[in-house]
Amino acid sequence: MKRLKVCYIQPEGGAVDATPRRASDEVAVLERVDNIRLMPISPPSSATATRAAVERMRLWDNGRRIRVAFLDGDSTVKQKVAAIAKEWEALTNLRLDFVTSGLAEIRVSFLDKGFSWSTVGTDALTVPRSRPTMNYGWLTPTTSTREYQRVVRHEFGHALGMIHEHQNPAAEGKIPWDKPKVYAYYARQGWSADDVDFNIFNVYERDETNFSEFDRTSIMQYAVPDELTVGSFAIGWNTEFSTTDRQFMGRQYPKHSPGVVDVEVGAGAVAADLAVGAETDVFHFAVPEAWTHIMTTTGSTDVVMTLNGPNDRGAIVTWDDDRGKDANARIVRKLQPGDYWLVVRHKQPGGTGTYAVEVKRRKS
Repeated sequence: MKRLKVCYIQPEGGAVDATPRRASDEVAVLERVDNIRLMPISPPSSATATRAAVERMRLWDNGRRIRVAFLDGDSTVKQKVAAIAKEWEALTNLRLDFVTSGLAEIRVSFLDKGFSWSTVGTDALTVPRSRPTMNYGWLTPTTSTREYQRVVRHEFGHALGMIHEHQNPAAEGKIPWDKPKVYAYYARQGWSADDVDFNIFNVYERDETNFSEFDRTSIMQYAVPDELTVGSFAIGWNTEFSTTDRQFMGRQYPKHSPGVVDVEVGAGAVAADLAVGAETDVFHFAVPEAWTHIMTTTGSTDVVMTLNGPNDRGAIVTWDDDRGKDANARIVRKLQPGDYWLVVRHKQPGGTGTYAVEVKRRKS
């Protein structure tokens, strides 16, 4: 069987002294408030209280300029990598700037021969600045264009926050792996059983990623040879962005998004629009003194609202689904002085619609 040239995900913090997951979560939320998201789960019976599922993302701030630097490598190879990586700009509201000096969030190396890997999204910010966050271990000036497209599109998908498609929670049970053969095959490539579990068999927890249905055509899907599965099952090399790839990343980084919107307490409602399915809106307001505040949405759109703070974008104070009029959200809370954020999203994953949000102080 020909050797599979596949990538593995680099742990947050890099290959050595990996940063604990909690610190990685904190870095992600400092980058983007809605990297921790709450969604209500319908109770199985009227006697069960509504609860929420938490999604933990590693997305960059929407509209972000991400600096990319090459730490080494052949000039021809670097030019090809940069040209293909820039294709992600057409799919997202991100800008990839390749720089030759100064700080860079993504740092690319070619020295780890035989292996391609990347950190996922904001985990790059946990890697010491002297170390790479991405590696291409087999690209040369004469490597085929299709192989460049396959590998570079895939690794930059990781760098922008995507996981391996076969580790998507919705992929569980969809690939009939012949596990003994998979362990044996990757052992010959120098992988331990733990490496195989981490990069192939283990699927992400449903509260650790925003996922779609399993997409075997995704640029994030490994090739799966028939020799490593039970029965007759195989997936070839994907070199193009799938329709789901384009839609999914367009929802995570919607173009023309207003970013974080400042709301003045008591100044009236602010109109907003969830124009793309799975979009989130973030509003910021300041509380100068302890007081009970009323936070509401209005309109015909069924939304969920989360309150974060004070002064900690990752600290979720509370959330609400339908305590407002009709399907609107309403939170009444005594707030201590500080900065707060409201995160609003549609209750349905693909839902869209207009609404308004207002923050006011309760009359004494």
